[in-house]
Amino acid sequence: MTVAQFEIAQLDLSLAVDGEDFTLRRVTGTVSPSNTDVSCRGFIRAYGPEELTVAIIQGDSKIIMSPTQIIAGSWPGGTPPNGPNAALDARVPRRGDKAVVQGKIMNIQDANPIYLDNVLIRIELAVRG
Repeated sequence: MTVAQFEIAQLDLSLAVDGEDFTLRRVTGTVSPSNTDVSCRGFIRAYGPEELTVAIIQGDSKIIMSPTQIIAGSWPGGTPPNGPNAALDARVPRRGDKAVVQGKIMNIQDANPIYLDNVLIRIELAVRG
């Protein structure tokens, strides 16, 4: 097992015990929009007052998630890049994607993917809504 695989396994275990189910959604098309959904598990919490900035406002939440479900579900489709092209990784949610938490649709404001040895091991999302 590589270090990256170990880190993902540890995060998956923590999420299984203490995480919460949510749906990650990418909406495509304008005339006839369609949803590409994947069920995920994440740590979902509100930002504290000391974390508020111009970009993070009161009422925003943070989701820490593993890439396991998006990789298993091939979300949102396509082949993931590696190496220097990882910044173009379509598996990483982007601004405009949605997180459906307890039936509430939240807009993804920002995503911070974390890579270890070019392997996506964790994603931190800032969501609003």
